Amino acid sequence: MEDVDLRHAKEHLEELIERARRGEDVRIADPKGGAVRLTPVQGPEADLTAPRITDTMPTFVPLQKPRVPGRLAGKMKVPARLMDSMTEDELKDWYGDDA
Repeated sequence: MEDVDLRHAKEHLEELIERARRGEDVRIADPKGGAVRLTPVQGPEADLTAPRITDTMPTFVPLQKPRVPGRLAGKMKVPARLMDSMTEDELKDWYGDDA
């Protein structure tokens, strides 16, 4: 295992990554943060070219029925003061006593 200082690792990162892929143990030493080891990732998470979720989704799915505006009118009970301004006490509760 070879210890490499942080400055050298910054300058030669691609080389160090390639060495780690070949199976060599590479440690990067940082006087402030200790040491870390470069290891290749194995398994399905190693595939960095996996399709994004948007690549696997269908492009557009049309609605089966057209939307009808107002079809819920009168079917929902709306509180009487829903759109009224808040009282001073409610504002204090919402924003705190400092408001």
